[in-house]
Amino acid sequence: MGDAIMQDDQLEAIADQVKQKMILWMEEKHIYPFPARNNDINPQLLERMVRVEEGIKHQNENLERMIQQTDRRFTDLTESMDNRFTEMNMSMNHRFAEVNETMDRRFSEVDRRFNRLYTFLSGIFLTILAGMITLIIQGFQG
Repeated sequence: MGDAIMQDDQLEAIADQVKQKMILWMEEKHIYPFPARNNDINPQLLERMVRVEEGIKHQNENLERMIQQTDRRFTDLTESMDNRFTEMNMSMNHRFAEVNETMDRRFSEVDRRFNRLYTFLSGIFLTILAGMITLIIQGFQG
């Protein structure tokens, strides 16, 4: 009963008003629709865009190549440092062994000298003790 029936021309008028308001709103909000697929695109602009994309692709390839070279160089440097540390460690171990042998020889030599000195001093002590005992015995007899 209360159904309102719209005519086609009324619907088209409403649609046109909505489209125009939508365009104004999109411009106001800086929303740009995708361009329609037509042949109105400037061929020079399109060619420049293709060149820029190719340049970016080339730069990406260069960047990837540089990263690979950097990784290789870092790996080589790490291996080189590992080798140097290994050589230095072996050299230090060899030097420590040499110093240890030298110190062992010196301690053995000092030990032998102390033994000789102990033997010499023990002999002197025993000689003095024997002389004292002899004097004491002669003092009791005399």
